[in-house]
Amino acid sequence: MEPIYGKNNKEELPLEFYLAKFQEGDPQEMADRCALPYDGKRFTIHLMGDTFTISHPDFAIQGDREPTNPERILFLRYLLDGRYVAPSGAYLTYREFPWGEVYLQQFTGRCIKRFAFSYGFKPEVLKKVMERLPATPIKRGDVGYELTLMDGLTMQFILWLGDDEFPPNAQILFSDNFRTAFTAEDMANIGDITIGRMKSIASAL
Repeated sequence: MEPIYGKNNKEELPLEFYLAKFQEGDPQEMADRCALPYDGKRFTIHLMGDTFTISHPDFAIQGDREPTNPERILFLRYLLDGRYVAPSGAYLTYREFPWGEVYLQQFTGRCIKRFAFSYGFKPEVLKKVMERLPATPIKRGDVGYELTLMDGLTMQFILWLGDDEFPPNAQILFSDNFRTAFTAEDMANIGDITIGRMKSIASAL
């Protein structure tokens, strides 16, 4: 799979380009490859606890909320080029995925540091956010949660709290089957999407 996010066209051009490919594609092949329910007209996809239906070929989306453009692109990326395989139970850092080193600096700045400094002094806010996603507490770091991105594709958000001497730190792990579902650049954008969703929930508290 090739990266799709142009430097200055993060949403509009990729959405338009991949929409055209989606309309030309075989929906049953997409459903089988991604292990998604398809009723002959619509796919059903779960994203961070929300349910969406996506019609083919017009890509009309209905769901529990209005998806963002990055989420729409993520749906297209998965349907067009992703493949679902069962996870082994292992979790990997971003750099352990193919081409992860290429985008590691981006991912660290856009996702890991953003997560750490958003909640490194506010664990009580993170707890409320994760309860609403919903995510499950795990015993990792000072505070840890496991979040299901899509069915069978899970992430772990691990936080070490800051204090007067040390800044907060964090790690984001992915179930090992992300390697067949998304590219490294897709996964960097998944970090943006999940943390953006957290911010949206936090702002509504």
